[in-house]
Amino acid sequence: MNQTQNREIFSKEDLVSTYLSSEAVEDGFLFDLDLVVKQSPLGKFVLQYITTNLLAKGYWNTDQTINIPNLRDLIEQSLRVFHKKPADDYFVSGIIELPSGSKQKIFIAQNESSRYTVMLPEDY
Repeated sequence: MNQTQNREIFSKEDLVSTYLSSEAVEDGFLFDLDLVVKQSPLGKFVLQYITTNLLAKGYWNTDQTINIPNLRDLIEQSLRVFHKKPADDYFVSGIIELPSGSKQKIFIAQNESSRYTVMLPEDY
């Protein structure tokens, strides 16, 4: 087989189950940023989801609504981490500052939509 031929590693019959990000949103594990981030006519925003475990670190108000100023800060910090990702990679990690002032390692990984999910290391 030459390098230009694609080889299928798994066939559809090999799959036991699938779990899509949209299902994780419905189950409460992911927060869909498309609900709060205005989309540009130039295309979709690169970050699509944030895990609710990460949001529990100071991004919810006491009435369980999203704290928009804190979320905006999380998105800005996540984008700074994301921009350190090599162009040919699908994953990056870095450190952000939580609303409490403590430091937190985050992972940013590409999801099935070719956009990215921001998460805690234990959510990976």
